[in-house]
Amino acid sequence: MENRTKIALIPAYMPDEALVEISMELKEREFSVIVIDDGSGADFDDIFERASKYAKVIRLKVNKGKGFALKKGFRFIRASFAPPYTLVTVDADGQHKIADVINVYNYAAKYPEDVVIGCRRLERDDPIKSRIGNNITNFLYKVTTGSKLSDTQTGLRAFSDGSVDIAIKSKGNRYEYEINSLLDFSRIRKIREIPIETVYINNNRASHFKPIKDSAVIYSQFFTNKFSKNKNKE
Repeated sequence: MENRTKIALIPAYMPDEALVEISMELKEREFSVIVIDDGSGADFDDIFERASKYAKVIRLKVNKGKGFALKKGFRFIRASFAPPYTLVTVDADGQHKIADVINVYNYAAKYPEDVVIGCRRLERDDPIKSRIGNNITNFLYKVTTGSKLSDTQTGLRAFSDGSVDIAIKSKGNRYEYEINSLLDFSRIRKIREIPIETVYINNNRASHFKPIKDSAVIYSQFFTNKFSKNKNKE
């Protein structure tokens, strides 16, 4: 395997101590860590200041959404790192085990032309909104693309420098961005899955995801995508 730069990108909105711990652990494992503060505000200055000991922290003045923060990070990485490199996106709340982050990264570095996602196995005792939402998006993804993924809502994803431009061009600034990027990747790249541990902290109460509003926007992306593909065939 060629010598590739290891990069971890963490979008963060109103994070807690977990962000500092994640940044430190990834730095210790020789990742270049990039944290994008998605307009968390002055109350979180201390968290980001301590994270900056281990990561490059880029702070947005106002909240723009997870998709915007991710694309901000991708643009920074494209401008700041010379290929070859592989990057992995990591949630800021501690739901991704460091061992899983490393496994997803290593798999993506082994297959630099592909995209790798870490897939949770959602069980009956997991939060119901997570199970239902993921099942719906998995089904819509299969209907739209003809391919099957077991966890379309995972935030633990990895790909190499050749795929960064695709990620930057994907539409959406909030949670809908993640499904749009998967749909875009599915047309050009092979998407590989590896299992990761399912971790919910305080029953996922720290999540800023709004089940009704955000889910409606996400589901609409499938119909927009399907309509666009059918229109292009005419």
